[in-house]
Amino acid sequence: MKRMKNIFLPILITSLFIFVACEDEEAEETAAESGTISGIVTFTGTWPDTGDVSISLQTSWPPTGPPYAYKVITEDNLNTSNQYDFSFEAVAFRTYKALAVSWEDLNDPNPATNQHTLGTYGGTVENYFMDPDSIVVSVDHFELIGLDFEATFY
Repeated sequence: MKRMKNIFLPILITSLFIFVACEDEEAEETAAESGTISGIVTFTGTWPDTGDVSISLQTSWPPTGPPYAYKVITEDNLNTSNQYDFSFEAVAFRTYKALAVSWEDLNDPNPATNQHTLGTYGGTVENYFMDPDSIVVSVDHFELIGLDFEATFY
């Protein structure tokens, strides 16, 4: 009986080591390293003749510097319902203060006043879009879909 214990114990320890080591490797391989943010922006109003319309992911709100990421939107990017499908991929884990659509008025040379917010995710026009919802991208919440909102040209 003692001989069986002497053989069984090393086999058990080796088996546990292999089992635990393999389990950890699989967990590390499936852990997300960045996130994706996507949704639909529905535009209303008349598209401007000049200037860029863009969607941006902001680290501060109101913005105090360049956005984390942005994309220029043209009228040709819209579907027949005046909607734009957006997606930001490889987004770093952190809290973003706003997802916003804006228009740059080329007739206004002042960079402090030539950007006009047309809409924000979770924000309201009554508060001049100063109340957008923050977006948290993390290892547990890395695929954020359906962040739909409206943008209105005035």
